[in-house]
Amino acid sequence: MTGLHEQLESIFHPKSVAFVGISTSNPFHWTRTFWDSLREFQFEGPLYPVNPHGGELDGYKVYTSLEEVPGEVDYVISTVNAKVAPAIVQSCARKGVKAIHFCTAGFDETGEVGSEGLQQKLAQLSRETGVRIIGPNCMGIYCPESRLSYDTGFEKEAGNVGLISQSGGNSIYVAREAGWRGIRFSKVISFGNACDLNECDFLEYMIDDPKTTIIAVYLEGVKDGRRLARLLGRASGRKPVILLKSGLGEAGARATSSHTASLAGDDNIWDALCRQFNVIRTSTAEEMVDVLVTLTYMPDPGGRNALLIGLGGGASVLLTDDFERQGLRLPPLPDHVQQELMSFSQLAGNMLRNPVDYSQDMLESSNLIRAIQVLTAWDGIDFCMGFFRPSQLPPPAWEIVMTWGEALVKAYLESRKPVAFVCDSAVIPERHSKLFPVLQSFINSKVALYYTFPGAARAISMVVEYNERRLK
Repeated sequence: MTGLHEQLESIFHPKSVAFVGISTSNPFHWTRTFWDSLREFQFEGPLYPVNPHGGELDGYKVYTSLEEVPGEVDYVISTVNAKVAPAIVQSCARKGVKAIHFCTAGFDETGEVGSEGLQQKLAQLSRETGVRIIGPNCMGIYCPESRLSYDTGFEKEAGNVGLISQSGGNSIYVAREAGWRGIRFSKVISFGNACDLNECDFLEYMIDDPKTTIIAVYLEGVKDGRRLARLLGRASGRKPVILLKSGLGEAGARATSSHTASLAGDDNIWDALCRQFNVIRTSTAEEMVDVLVTLTYMPDPGGRNALLIGLGGGASVLLTDDFERQGLRLPPLPDHVQQELMSFSQLAGNMLRNPVDYSQDMLESSNLIRAIQVLTAWDGIDFCMGFFRPSQLPPPAWEIVMTWGEALVKAYLESRKPVAFVCDSAVIPERHSKLFPVLQSFINSKVALYYTFPGAARAISMVVEYNERRLK
């Protein structure tokens, strides 16, 4: 392993953490975010709150400076004013701190005279002292294994997905949304303005990290395009990389500059880069989550022939359009499969072709499960997608359908083909509590679950294309 890998490994797994600039008077102050998160995650090492006023916080002694802390400090989370930041780096050097995360904003991203000099000063101090800096203007590290987090709502279970995000807010969104869909993370890093450690440093680490098998990257700009290209080339064939690149239009470039002081770049260049190195390029955070779900829970179908079965003729037509728009094929059911379905299904009100609208027999769970078994045994398809629109159901039918989620999951899991399920979950609020256990049955059983028809089609198509390129 390289020196960089060893440095970052120690940063992701600190033995002690100090919180410099934390508010001791206001329990709702934003500087408490990191303190509350590490305590919620039950970080096992010493925690040291630091504030010039001293005092006590949640039963912990508050130290007036880093130098006053009696024990060693591996990692500092700083929320001090930008003008004080250089002095904090010098304090870290005197204390022997390995790394400091500056959540603090007010640097290059502001465009104000003098702010640029502050960020350059931090970078210079990092080089001179050896103290590595994450940020400024970022949320830092979420590593479930070491109990580091910057959000109390994140999942505590560690997983195999590494997320590198320039934006703190987008990293929180993806980590939460993916977490609710069953995705678990090895590490998440929000790196902000990247005055020292940058996107390439973290990507290099993730490529070599044995606990990370899928890498997701959100970028607004890049410090070293050539190095990034080399790293994407290294990752190609080893681990799937998902890229969400923002700030590509004129207004987006302005927003990028004011958000994290980055250069946005040309869309055509990013497109070519992704094609060259088989990077899965997404256009929204929601799409990134859908792709993560597909890579994690849907085995490679090895082809584009799909079978759709669910409730609703109109829904099936829309889903068919979405699938075909993404280059996924729906071969018609052969006569012998249709005949077998008709032996236990009514013809009126159902559509037994492909897509299969099973509306009239949907309330008979035994028939639905049998239909899934028949359809997924057909060799003419590569994968099966179940679809469901609960808002179409009248109240009596809703109550029945909400009782057989686990039986339906079991039928899909016994399939000979890769399976997935899309639930268009736009329902009235009082029904959400009843729908949730059904969706949770799929998530707990590690079935790929999607919330929109276009999202499911797009994500599956992108992953199929990724696998096609990988196997060439």
